[in-house]
Amino acid sequence: MDEHPRMGPGRGRLTGKVAIVTGADSGIGRAAARLFAREGARVACVDIHESGALRVDRLIEADGGEAIYVAADVSGAEGCQAMVAGAVAAFGRVDILVNNAGIGTKGKLHEITDDDWHAVITTNLDSVYHGVRAVLPQFMTQGGGNVVNNASSFGILATEAYPAYCASKAAVVNLTRQLAIDYGPSVRVNCVCPGATATPRLLARIAAAPDPAAALARLEGLNRSLRRLAAPEEIAYAMLFLATDESSFVTGHALVVDGGQLIDA
Repeated sequence: MDEHPRMGPGRGRLTGKVAIVTGADSGIGRAAARLFAREGARVACVDIHESGALRVDRLIEADGGEAIYVAADVSGAEGCQAMVAGAVAAFGRVDILVNNAGIGTKGKLHEITDDDWHAVITTNLDSVYHGVRAVLPQFMTQGGGNVVNNASSFGILATEAYPAYCASKAAVVNLTRQLAIDYGPSVRVNCVCPGATATPRLLARIAAAPDPAAALARLEGLNRSLRRLAAPEEIAYAMLFLATDESSFVTGHALVVDGGQLIDA
């Protein structure tokens, strides 16, 4: 069974482009890497570990696309430099960087450890900093580029017991705006702010809850208009819009894709 049933056939919107997608072997990143390839991009798929399913680059190749896999920790400069070097070595250029890698740790501020805090901040925020710094020289050499960051609805609206996650995602939203000021007009920088999305990580958390049905109902209730979880490819399509010339006059924007979570925030 296709793991992305909402993903339609490609229309060539990224033909000739090279994209880097971080956190690419699971969840939203996996859907985005596959969708970008289906739209004609050659994709450098970056992840710190493999999901255990058919690896995303092989899935793309089986679908008729072109991709490489780069094993890298994007929370540091060395991993981000390696992913850009790998993409340039394989494909000759980089047009799009999707900073998607992210984690969360549940617990109130007095309950989490320093290690918990720093793991979330380095993965969610430092990865954007290091990723953009690593790709900027290539963008400048080429004369332009496009960055799409994955923030969160919780970068705009806080939630209980996720202090590091909320702080990191709010920082991604405002860093997106700041980078758009500094590097326009040749580089566009935007972010998506997903609501609750049916990624393997979230589904595992629901399954481990004392009452999985109640946990699912609570999360679906957050999306107060559509009242369901997003599918990963629904977020990937928002990323695709920001990565294409269809959004050529959009920069510094936080595109909310939340099923109505923030309607009355």
